[in-house]
Amino acid sequence: MRSPTRRAALAVCVALLLVTAGCSGGTTPTSTTTSPDTTTTGATTTTSAPATTTSTGTWSPNASVEQYPPGVAANGTLTNRTTLLNAHFDATANESVVHTIESKTANEHVVRRFAHAAGGMPTYRTVNRTTDGKQFVTESYLTRSNCYSRAAVPNRTVYTVTQNSTSYGNYCRPNGPFVGPRLHLDSALMAGNYSVNGTVERNGRTLVQLTADEPSKKAKELSTTSYEGTALVTPEGVIYSVDMSMVQEIDDSKESYEESMTLDTSVDWSGPPPWMGDLPHLSISVVEDGHALEIRNTGGPALPANVSFEVYVENATEHRVPHISPLGEHGTVTTDARLESGDAVYVTAGADGNASSFALHNEQARGEYTFTAVMVYGEHGNTVYSLVTGTRGW
Repeated sequence: MRSPTRRAALAVCVALLLVTAGCSGGTTPTSTTTSPDTTTTGATTTTSAPATTTSTGTWSPNASVEQYPPGVAANGTLTNRTTLLNAHFDATANESVVHTIESKTANEHVVRRFAHAAGGMPTYRTVNRTTDGKQFVTESYLTRSNCYSRAAVPNRTVYTVTQNSTSYGNYCRPNGPFVGPRLHLDSALMAGNYSVNGTVERNGRTLVQLTADEPSKKAKELSTTSYEGTALVTPEGVIYSVDMSMVQEIDDSKESYEESMTLDTSVDWSGPPPWMGDLPHLSISVVEDGHALEIRNTGGPALPANVSFEVYVENATEHRVPHISPLGEHGTVTTDARLESGDAVYVTAGADGNASSFALHNEQARGEYTFTAVMVYGEHGNTVYSLVTGTRGW
């Protein structure tokens, strides 16, 4: 078994060289049938390179400059991956899509899925990770204001309900840097020297094939000694698949890494996962011209009585960020009755914001303290609530 130091080193390299790839039709065909493409012009007959047929489509070595995706130069090399990625995500931003990313190392197998509905929201993400034989599953459902997540680890399942909160990492951020498919695609394309290698006809769609058979200069600097990758991209820049494998030399021994990514644009994805029905959907807002805080159950089952919340507040114009560093005034309030779906309770505080002056009300009330930035944190059973308003969270 590799040492923690070696595992950490590999993790750093892979984090910088993460790649997305597609399992279907992403590699140069192996099992094939061929037929020459002949063209007769006057008395002269020319025969181009043969097409190659596989179960996933027909590959041809011929690709015209007009078919090159955005970011590919006239000589066929991928010179600007940012341009290509922008084209990909601009084209899919308002479509119902699923990106699937599968990665493997000697001791770990991870499958990530990122789905979003037409219009870009809501999104649903899953990460199924098996490390040294132990399985960890994380799911998150993200709306424009709230995030609901479920983490199943050995012997325990934990749920979180967040609003504008970064407390629970990238799973509850729309563009979490280590979660979204953009990082994986960017890292994949960065790690190899990609150039056009023909086209693939699949499901009535023409895909330009980009291949790389050596690591890029940047990848070599990160201890990558070999790299092979294939990407299938439409002329408009939509990346349907990437397959890659690489070897890194760390502490005088070799580590292999494989990753594949596929894009599914044929789905009609929508709706929350079933487990969201077990969670009270809490949200907070400042009301009464800043003199009260509302905690509302916007849906789902009732929040039980006797749930305590820590309330962190600021009333300065240039306030601190309470959900990162709760340095402002704070107090504790406890529900005295069930909070049914649609119901709300209200928090007020005295002018000085001392802990003893915080109070919870079942009816709308107005206190002396002016709330500007607020964080509410609470736990009940296996559910954690981290709700932020009045300051930038995501």
